Amino acid sequence: MTYLSYPTRVGSAASLAAAVGAVLLVLPDGAGSMLSLGAAFVLVLLGALAARAAANVRGDGSRSLGAVLLAVGAGLTVGGVGVGVLGAETLPNRLIVAAGLLGVCLLGAGLAPVPRVRPRRLVSAGSGALVVCVLLTGLMTGVEALQMLAATAATVVAWDAGENAVSLGEHVGRRARAWPVELGHSGATAAYGAAVVVAAFGVSELNVTDVPLVGLLLLLGGAVALLLALSN
Repeated sequence: MTYLSYPTRVGSAASLAAAVGAVLLVLPDGAGSMLSLGAAFVLVLLGALAARAAANVRGDGSRSLGAVLLAVGAGLTVGGVGVGVLGAETLPNRLIVAAGLLGVCLLGAGLAPVPRVRPRRLVSAGSGALVVCVLLTGLMTGVEALQMLAATAATVVAWDAGENAVSLGEHVGRRARAWPVELGHSGATAAYGAAVVVAAFGVSELNVTDVPLVGLLLLLGGAVALLLALSN
């Protein structure tokens, strides 16, 4: 059985933008030059666009074209991850870059969407990879606490926007005029996340708790996820 829905465009773009922002926020020194990282992100996003074009191909006579576009998309994303990983200077940085780019790849695949795979699974998997990227950065590098907290909030926004895009695509169709709802939803999530980031950063700066930074990250993610669960 083929599972294929068409997530809305605005929500998909917001999700990918938040995902890229989350990765950029936590990339440490030595993660690669801006040129190599920029090339990596461009290749990954072009791969997502190729996969989306493949999903739009319809008709039995166009299956070959769809397969070619899907193969091109896969090749571009693999190439993008390779460029990013090889541009990093150390093994920890390569692991961080790989996890971040993998998260963007999986989100892009879910929002394209890739045929025969449930979009929600890929959106969840991509968000999970972004969480791993943030946690690896916290454990292996000296990135500032504010960057880590902001990246965690951006990851939650990416997941929420992606889930919302999939849901709206299933219920009203991607061609419906849903962008005001999507922007309002993502904006509210981002605003709440920003407020929690400020509060968590204030707690860490006051040194009133022995909770480590990774613990604060988990608390932040849990707080935002709880709000989203209650609002849905």
